[in-house]
Amino acid sequence: MHKLRIYVVKDIMRTEIEFLTDPLTGEQPVMNLIRRLQADALHDAGSMQLYKFVLRGLEFLHRYGLQEAFRRYFETQREDGTPYTIILVKKLKNHVPLLEFRVNWKGTGAFRAIFFEHRLPEVQVLAFARAVIKQDTFDPAFEQIAVQAEDDLAAFIAHPEKYISLVGDDS
Repeated sequence: MHKLRIYVVKDIMRTEIEFLTDPLTGEQPVMNLIRRLQADALHDAGSMQLYKFVLRGLEFLHRYGLQEAFRRYFETQREDGTPYTIILVKKLKNHVPLLEFRVNWKGTGAFRAIFFEHRLPEVQVLAFARAVIKQDTFDPAFEQIAVQAEDDLAAFIAHPEKYISLVGDDS
């Protein structure tokens, strides 16, 4: 009798997250907001919880990649052990091909980062351009960073070598 063998080939595409630098200010807007949230977390429990969710969400995205983030919920736990589940990534229909990284925490707000995907051989680069913590479903600040991120994407497409290394490493 022959045994049936099933092989699952893991996608060999590696995911890298890059925090883009604003060419006008020399700052990294997304990383700056994460650092501000970290500083606020020292004296505010809500900021601490949101900060931890953002870090765990980025870790999930880095580990599983964009396509998996579209297929499955991000699941983690609050500090009190209660489950926390969210769809971590969403397509921005009014700003294609931009994507939205989403984490919410009641009372503190909704962390939103706008990013886009760039593919290299065997590497999926997720380029995080802009971020905001919003308090309402519609927030003009979010719309403003979406427009800025469209400009970031155009600049990136024109000269990706200014933002990321186009040469793979052997590590």
